[in-house]
Amino acid sequence: MARSASKPEFELADPTQVYDSAAPQRIILTQVKGIYERRSLLRLLIERDLTVRYKRSIIGVWWSLLNPLITTAVFFYVFNTVFKQKMSHGTLFLPYLLSGILCMTFFSQSMTMAADSIAQNASILTKVYVRPEVFALSSTIANAINFLFGLVPLTIVLVALGKAPGIQAPLVLIFMLCMVLFTTGLGLLLAIAYINFDDVRSVLVILLMLFQYMTPVFYPLSALGPHTQSVIKLNPLTSFLEVFRTIYGNNGSASINNWLMMIGTAIVTFLFSFYLFQKKWAKLVAKL
Repeated sequence: MARSASKPEFELADPTQVYDSAAPQRIILTQVKGIYERRSLLRLLIERDLTVRYKRSIIGVWWSLLNPLITTAVFFYVFNTVFKQKMSHGTLFLPYLLSGILCMTFFSQSMTMAADSIAQNASILTKVYVRPEVFALSSTIANAINFLFGLVPLTIVLVALGKAPGIQAPLVLIFMLCMVLFTTGLGLLLAIAYINFDDVRSVLVILLMLFQYMTPVFYPLSALGPHTQSVIKLNPLTSFLEVFRTIYGNNGSASINNWLMMIGTAIVTFLFSFYLFQKKWAKLVAKL
């Protein structure tokens, strides 16, 4: 692909480099190495995602909390009476609900923004050589930072109810890392579909709604029948959420299987998506 004569807005990489789909590459290793070599670009993109989104906002990044807080308030008002008595001993419904909504928001926003990032930066990707995965990764990391802000109201709720985060709270960083890997992987897979099929965006809205109801965000597993519980447990987000609730506020009961499911799903999804994305990229870039 010929290199454009126009000068990019900021220097992303050596402009003498161009895409060469025939060049031998070690898939995944080449991608990871490319991202590491462009770590300064990754940092710049994260800063851009965090600042541009709230550039003309009065309260800035705190807008990212408005939706989950309002959703929590509505769900708490509607379902508190229904599910409060069905919670396992020691589990409080309000932090249980808020943690579920924060986790689901983290997942859905990271995945969709990672998927959109490839097409949104087509003008850069078609002119300058830079690993496209950098854009997806910057989106998920920016959302991880927003998620940290979400821990503020959750911490306030936990402290007010006498369940302040304990010494295991720093393990939330492992949860965040796994979520970044998982959503980056899913975002790249969606990016392939986005570029090839316009209808995928509409389908994704439906799938995200189904995922929310198939994940114990606002209901306890104990309220479900044995068969339904087994189906819900197959959803990897259930393990992510159970681990998060357990390590941050001890408001869950994560098992070793939940930890293995979370870590395994994150790594496998990330590696598979990087492999497939690299295989498809030569054709995808021509469609941008």
